[in-house]
Amino acid sequence: MQRQKVQPKKIEALERIKNSLSPYSVVAAADLVGVRSTQIQEIRKMLRGKAEMLVAKNTMFKRASQELESNKKNISKFADSLNGPFALLFSNKNPFELIVFLNKNKVNVPAKGGDIATGDIVIPAGNTGLPPGPIISEFGEVKIPTKIESGSIWVSKDTVVVKKGDTISTKLASVLTRLNMKPMEAGLSIMAAYDNGSILDEKDLTMDIENYKNQIIQSYKEGLSLASEATYLTPQSIPLILGRAWRQALKIAVKSEYTSPSTTDKIILSAYSDMLALSNKLTNINKDIAPDLAVK
Repeated sequence: MQRQKVQPKKIEALERIKNSLSPYSVVAAADLVGVRSTQIQEIRKMLRGKAEMLVAKNTMFKRASQELESNKKNISKFADSLNGPFALLFSNKNPFELIVFLNKNKVNVPAKGGDIATGDIVIPAGNTGLPPGPIISEFGEVKIPTKIESGSIWVSKDTVVVKKGDTISTKLASVLTRLNMKPMEAGLSIMAAYDNGSILDEKDLTMDIENYKNQIIQSYKEGLSLASEATYLTPQSIPLILGRAWRQALKIAVKSEYTSPSTTDKIILSAYSDMLALSNKLTNINKDIAPDLAVK
């Protein structure tokens, strides 16, 4: 039986993947769902110097990974775990750096029919700048209340036209475009990564930056408090240690009635408080027990 000839384009694609795999320690698979074809080139430019991007078929990546398994432990296992469509990012930066970079560089794009809303879409009240015409009926079809004022169409009140997770209809997408609204967030989202033999799935890569930030701040505060209590000198703890020592010295000076510019007013205030306390006690003395001491 005659062996089927492999197309040159497939051989070229396979070699391209292998050449990209070899020099890098990290391979990330990024979700392409929702990414417009026109954005692919822009994303490549954005990643320049950080990662090499390649859009490849599952079968090609699996075959390339099998051929390089001896040099890259678990790479074929990583390839088997993926389902397309996806883009491959080859880098020597750790996957979390790539995630932070990609999240910071997502852009807003116009919606199209069938898109899933990434958040509530609100049409704000006010002048749309559009003249009256057939567009009014389109607003009505997507339940946006309008009125005509000063020769323009106005939205009567803030209106939620679609909630997070709902599908955007073709009619609504058209209206949003006419309003110059770009409610969709587009960019790459890493769904799995290979890092020097370790395979990280989407759950492993989920990062709550705000939570980590709060944990670091809390740990810093607790460490600083401990250093201060233990009188462990650091540039950060010295002001706290000196402040505590000053307060303790001031308290001792006031108690011992040692007068100084810093203690005189506090000594007088302390004496006045003692006098009031004694006066209250004397007022409450039972006259039958000690009538001569009762304050009249």
